[in-house]
Parts: sequence; C-alpha cells; structure tokens
Amino acid sequence: MKPSKGRPRGSNWGDESAVFKCIAIGAAYVAPFYLRGSQARNHPATIKFRMASTVATSLLAWFPLYQQVHKTASPKLLLALLGLRTQGLLQAVVKPTLLTASLFAGPLVQLLLTGKRRREAPDPLQGLRDLMVGPFTEEFCFRACMAPLFLLQGYSYMQTVLLTPLMFGVAHLHHLVELVNFQRVQLTSAVAMVLFQFGYTTVFGWYATHIFLSTGHLAGAVAVHSFCNWMGFPAIETIMHHPRRNILLTAYIGGIMLFSMLLKPSTSPVQNQSRYQDLVAKARVSGR
Repeated sequence: MKPSKGRPRGSNWGDESAVFKCIAIGAAYVAPFYLRGSQARNHPATIKFRMASTVATSLLAWFPLYQQVHKTASPKLLLALLGLRTQGLLQAVVKPTLLTASLFAGPLVQLLLTGKRRREAPDPLQGLRDLMVGPFTEEFCFRACMAPLFLLQGYSYMQTVLLTPLMFGVAHLHHLVELVNFQRVQLTSAVAMVLFQFGYTTVFGWYATHIFLSTGHLAGAVAVHSFCNWMGFPAIETIMHHPRRNILLTAYIGGIMLFSMLLKPSTSPVQNQSRYQDLVAKARVSGR
C-alpha cells in the first residue's frame, strides 16, 4: 500500500492534516460554550443554547470526511464510515452496554444496597442533555467524524484509538470556567479537578473509540456514553465506610476482573461482524 499523500517517508504516522481537521471539529464543538459564560452550566437557558450549538456543529462536523471521499465513494459508504447503518445494530448496542455494566458491577450493587440511585434524578432538561443530546453529539463529532479521518490518512488502529480521545478530553477543559466562576472553587482545586476529569474522559474516549471501530456502529458508543453518564463516577470514597463494605469490595473487584476477561471477546470485530476496516480500505482505494 502506498503511503498517504503528505506522510513523511519512513514515518509510522499518518498525514498530519487529519489532526488539524479534528482540532477544527473539536474547536467548533466547544467554542460556542464560551459565548454564553454569564450563566451556570445547568441554567435552563445555557442547557438549551449548548444543546442547539452541539446539534448545529454535528450537522457540519461530517463535512471534512465527506470532502475526502465524496468524489468516488457512494453515500452508503459515507454513512457506513460514520457508523450509521442498520446491519448488526442491536448487537452493537447490547453487547457494549452489558460489557460496560460489568465494569460498573460495584456501583450497581451499591445502588441495590442503598435502595437509591447514584445521584438524584436530574431535571428533565438536564436528563435530555446528559443522556441523549450530549452522548449523541459528542460521539458523532469526536468518534464518527474523527476516527475515519485518522484511518484514511494512514494512522493505525491503535494510533486512532489513542489520539482522537485527546480532542475529546480537551473539549471538557471548559468546565474550569464553571468551577471557578459559578461554584466558587479555588483555582488550584479547580485545575486539579479539571485535570482529573481530562484524565478519565480521555480514558473513556479510548474505550468509546474502540467500541466504535470494533462494532462499526455509532449507536454502540452512544449507548455506552449514555450509560456512563447515568451512572456517574463511582463513589469509591464511600466503600470503606459502608456497613457492607466486604460485599461492595467483592463487587468492585469482581466487576473489574469480569470486564477485563470480556473486553477482548466482546469487542472483537469478528464477533461483532464488523467490517469497518474493510470499509476504510475501500474508501482509501476508491479515493486514489
């Protein structure tokens, strides 16, 4: 296979233009958030504005991919590269969600023992943002629109999985403004909290990108994202003070072990009947 146009000879990395295109998508997604900085994140007006802006960005975010493949690739191939197809849809949603639930075995047992949710039920508008609009627009922009760009420009599967979530992690750094301006958190503490959030959102991004590429479906990544938003970050700090801490410790450790055992077989492209790499190869060949 010939190296991608623009790739330095002898380099194991793809064309850097993919990086710039993805940075542009990420900037377009986040930039509007700073246009309405006078109200808190959960203010109804802010929620509506940000949902509208992310939907608007999603309507444009696929254009760099379209620009790259539209001359020779069919609309059906373009949609497939974006993970928008029906074949194997149910399996692509159920298996990753159950796999993710195994990792959350500890928090799920904790919910059962306490008889209440990890967090209070959100306001309907917040729930719409956290469980539907947010997961869909983020996964569409940061997974469906970015991952194929990296692969088509010569980046490997592993490089794509590792690099695209960095854009996703950076997109969450705007929470620093919320913490300092509205929650009155000290700057040093706010920076530490945001860096921690950057870390776990990047790790989640690695996982979600792997789910997207291994299933070839956007829906799988969206389902996992929505589930994780509903669960929230595990309340690890409360385990040792819980009257049934031994049960919780067993559930947490068992969940991590079960997830580790199921990760590879559950996300195998063969098991998921995913042909995503073949689609990328087809688009790359047709685009020459």
